[in-house]
Amino acid sequence: MAKTLAGKRHAEDNSRDIDYYDLPGNYENKGFLYEEYIFSLLRDQGLIPSGFTPAGADNSAPDCKFLWQGKPYNLEIKLDEKADYGQSGLKYNVSTNKWYLDGKNTIQDRTMRENLKQLGVEKFVNSNNAWGAAGVPRLFQKKASRQEITWGDKEYDYKTFPDKYIPIDSNTLSKFYNSKEIYYIHIGGYGTYYMGRDPGNISRFTDMIKFNGTLKLRIRKKGSSSKPNYRFSTALLVDKKPTKSAFDITQSDSIDFLIANLV
Repeated sequence: MAKTLAGKRHAEDNSRDIDYYDLPGNYENKGFLYEEYIFSLLRDQGLIPSGFTPAGADNSAPDCKFLWQGKPYNLEIKLDEKADYGQSGLKYNVSTNKWYLDGKNTIQDRTMRENLKQLGVEKFVNSNNAWGAAGVPRLFQKKASRQEITWGDKEYDYKTFPDKYIPIDSNTLSKFYNSKEIYYIHIGGYGTYYMGRDPGNISRFTDMIKFNGTLKLRIRKKGSSSKPNYRFSTALLVDKKPTKSAFDITQSDSIDFLIANLV
């Protein structure tokens, strides 16, 4: 069997379809630079609460804060509509028979995994709608017993654990951010939105709209065509792009309105 399966090409192994393990070490840099840009832009206009600085990868702090009618509000920032909401490796625990998130031990990666856990990603992966009822992947079964992975193992796992997309509605995303007291999100090129509810009633005085985009969770495999090496991973991606918001916290007219309503 190994001879007939060796080198078999799978669409999932396309080198241009990058997964978590393909991401470069500076993957988050553009996002952090955009956060710094918005922070500097608002700070220079006196719209940042005293003492606040961007937290970077700190899971317990917002990307930015802004002032509206004398009160500070937390702001989530995404570089653009293509920005994913989290990626992670996936591994299987043969003792508990559960999938779990895995990856690098950097602050950024640990933060990302914690966010994905809070969004319920591990539960989704272990549900019957995903891979929960598919059994133990041979990749991890063989590794646990220190056996060599064969082309037959790869073929079995590729058939048993097909790539899947699981829809996640905007309410799930809003509840996650609201639990961290974040009610506003800015997406580069799309504008600034409120999520779940609008505690500052900003939409009452501006053209800010409620975030209505949806997400999808992708669970997948990727491997090599030269060796029976492969891995599993997940990514939280934009499914339906949100309607563009006329209120954009990076644009002069919106900034001028915030300045006029500082107190």
